[in-house]
Amino acid sequence: MSTRWRVQPFDRNRIAALSRAAGVAPLVAQVLLNRGVGEPDAARAFLEARLNGLNDPELLPGAVDAADRLVRAVREGRSIVIYGDYDVDGVCGVSVLWAALKLAGAKAVSYYIPHRVQEGYGVNADALRKIAAEHPRSLVVTVDCGISAVAEARLARELGLEFIITDHHTIGHELPEADVLVHPRLPGGSYPFGDLCGAAVAFKLAWQVCKSFGDGKKASPHLRNYLVESLGLVAMATVADVVPLHGENRILVRHGLAGIMGAPTPGMRALMRVADCLKRSKVTTGSVGFHLAPRINAAGRLERAMRAVEMLTTADHALADEIADELDAVNRRRREVEAEILRQAQEQIRTEGGLKDRGAIVLGCKDWHPGVIGIVASRLVEIYHRPTILIAFGQEFAQGSARSVPGFNLYEAVKECSEGLIGFGGHSAAAGVRMHEDHFPVFAERFSTHCQTVLTPELRERVLNIDAEVPLAMLNLSVIEDLEKLEPHGMGNPRPMFLASNVRVVGEPRAVGADGKHLQLKLGQGDSVFKAVGWSMAERFKGLAHGVECSVVFQPSIDEWQGQRRVQLEIKDMLVPGVPPAVAEPVASGVGVATPESVAGVR
Repeated sequence: MSTRWRVQPFDRNRIAALSRAAGVAPLVAQVLLNRGVGEPDAARAFLEARLNGLNDPELLPGAVDAADRLVRAVREGRSIVIYGDYDVDGVCGVSVLWAALKLAGAKAVSYYIPHRVQEGYGVNADALRKIAAEHPRSLVVTVDCGISAVAEARLARELGLEFIITDHHTIGHELPEADVLVHPRLPGGSYPFGDLCGAAVAFKLAWQVCKSFGDGKKASPHLRNYLVESLGLVAMATVADVVPLHGENRILVRHGLAGIMGAPTPGMRALMRVADCLKRSKVTTGSVGFHLAPRINAAGRLERAMRAVEMLTTADHALADEIADELDAVNRRRREVEAEILRQAQEQIRTEGGLKDRGAIVLGCKDWHPGVIGIVASRLVEIYHRPTILIAFGQEFAQGSARSVPGFNLYEAVKECSEGLIGFGGHSAAAGVRMHEDHFPVFAERFSTHCQTVLTPELRERVLNIDAEVPLAMLNLSVIEDLEKLEPHGMGNPRPMFLASNVRVVGEPRAVGADGKHLQLKLGQGDSVFKAVGWSMAERFKGLAHGVECSVVFQPSIDEWQGQRRVQLEIKDMLVPGVPPAVAEPVASGVGVATPESVAGVR
């Protein structure tokens, strides 16, 4: 799989102007311009990410009506059931709303999260019947699901349930007839930011509820303090659900991550302990994506997600630690299952002749765990750079998880091939499908053909978008600290990536890690020498030796070890004589090399 390097346009005058007007370092100014932030006021707002930049929940379609109904149920002592999804987004959203209602005085509030394997995604009829039997005439409010539950909404009405749907997923051709729909992109609405995750929608609803127990405009002090505390859960959900990290999401994640580090709840502290994050100087989106969120997800993938909600909402440190240890053990089992499914999937691909000119990868197997195939689909996208759907055949129906490549709308592609499916849902980057097993060959052929037709040559190729070509001498601690002001990073605001040409290997590289698959080396340019690491690159570049010249694409970071802080280069790709996989795109007109004079100048 080739990788194309694309260096972003370089405009010396625009960089200098933004640097002066916004009071930022020129290299930061260039990255901001690359992210579409070109005005000084927008740059300051982006970097400051102030809490008062959040939109009032009254603007969110349905939030006021839903909050009024919840407040009325609290005051009447009626039973409230929060029905959530089993992933990180759903678990965190349920936790936020449940705790807010409890603090507001709800005496009969509970939560229900379906079993991933036995019940599947979303609102299901059997669960509604069970809730109606156990909590007659209760108020049911969904979190991170329900916008496609057309038949289920009708059933809820028949069962005498008051039914509120809060969701953020793609809206289909028919809206469910719930009592209230809360969704940032609801037709006819005008909410300023449509990319909230499910937990953020639940947070906005909780905020509106809390206002009702204050003066109507602001929550009372103890509820306001809780809302700020709950931002840690919203941040974790936002990162895990891979929604764009701009606008409100950037504010939520910036303050939520700071809160996780500064004042973690008992559940969050227990989770950080098992994820080995307590000793870190800060919690980043990487910490969430690779260490914290997978342990929450593991509960929904292999066990019951309600146990994770219990951990995140308890004030009992001992109970939180007990559940965190359980989730850590489940996560270890999940990794083992994931590795085996990945091995089998790659073997299927090899047996079928490899990638060739496939438009998509669509595979199925009876022994695959439906709770893990989504992670494996993501890994296959990383490896093969094709839209991927993995199907786990079950006794009643087959469940599938789909993941996309950048720029390809997966939901629309599945929708085009949806005839014969039991159901489907999701968004542009990820989706889920259900079908009868005998429909799999038809669907696989239909989806592969569609992708074959729609995927352009550009979408089939992995691209590294490089922010600038820089001399290594520029990369001191001060510059990297300036770049850290661009955090949090994620979809829509990736970590800055740079190119250094004509660098040399200093000393002998070595393979590191438990299985020796990572590459550690030193790279020099002129008088500057930096430690560098290439994750999973030891085999590819095993011929590297002292003195070899190359070009390297990297992300700079600060390595902290035994009280010392130094700049480290995290290699994303290299062009090395005799190593063919990477394909570098010629530098286009208007692209320039950042120099100390043009980028590292005085603010």
